[in-house]
Amino acid sequence: MKSLVSFALAASSLVLAAPATAQDAAHTVRVLPINDHLTAFYQGRPDEASVKPGPRHWPDLGAIFVGVATYAIHDGDTALVYDTFTDPASAQWVRDWLTKAGVRRFILATSHWHLDHIGGNTVYADSMRFATEATRVKLTEKRAAIEAGTEEGPPAIRPLILPNIGIAPDSVVTLMIGSVRAELHPIAIHSADGLVIELPDDKLLLAGDTLEDTATFVAEPESLPQQYRDLGAMRGWGFTKILPNHGNPAVIAASGYGLGLIDATRAYIRALVEHSHDADFQKQPLAGFVADAVKRGDVSLWWPYRDAHANNLAVVAKAWKDKPIPAFDAAP
Repeated sequence: MKSLVSFALAASSLVLAAPATAQDAAHTVRVLPINDHLTAFYQGRPDEASVKPGPRHWPDLGAIFVGVATYAIHDGDTALVYDTFTDPASAQWVRDWLTKAGVRRFILATSHWHLDHIGGNTVYADSMRFATEATRVKLTEKRAAIEAGTEEGPPAIRPLILPNIGIAPDSVVTLMIGSVRAELHPIAIHSADGLVIELPDDKLLLAGDTLEDTATFVAEPESLPQQYRDLGAMRGWGFTKILPNHGNPAVIAASGYGLGLIDATRAYIRALVEHSHDADFQKQPLAGFVADAVKRGDVSLWWPYRDAHANNLAVVAKAWKDKPIPAFDAAP
């Protein structure tokens, strides 16, 4: 049985300001109110034709081209912020927007250690900062490289502010943000140090990178069978709507994806492993892997995921070339 840690944070209701945008055109922040206590902040997802040739860095490839959201759960003078975009300026813009709306106390939760989720952590140096203990350890190990700009190349994240509260793998941390119950669940999907947030009263999941539209980015191919099983277990938690960090802003603004996003992700990673020994495996296009999910409307084809899929094919082929293909249970 999972342990339960509760933090009661008194707050009243937050009055939302009108949607607004940041001034930096490359990182325009769109404000997407989900309900009276949850707001999405969204950047990127440009049409392919509008992207000019030029050097690409990790913020473009990992966030801006696919589109990236962060979220704030808020009630009265308190907000729980989930991830901080790729840079301090964008994170500060979000904090300023929330401050103008009446928030005075901030809590940060980090979904996992990847750079496009921690770029603005310095903005919350004065706050409680939750992450899994695995994230805290990973970022401590990689801090020097991240601050030097050598982990994924430039730009550097400097200073890198680390989580100051680590959540153990078998724990669920419950935060009361005013009257809003938020449950922080460690889960090893996409990355072994993952953390998702469930809002039980809303039947809603903030999914981080455990789920994406068009397809998950495979960072840890050896664990895909376990990720497949964990996704199936997560599907049964009781939520009915999903808000990923990388997805279609129109779907996010309309209260999120259905459980079909989990089914699409399970089908995709299962197909990657099951076909990894095929002679033409690394030549197979993304459309062939997600055709059924696109037809159902669970995901949409978005152009940067062609490159993500090519990466997935390469890393899965390498990881599974000398291993037997495991048996997968039926999807829900």
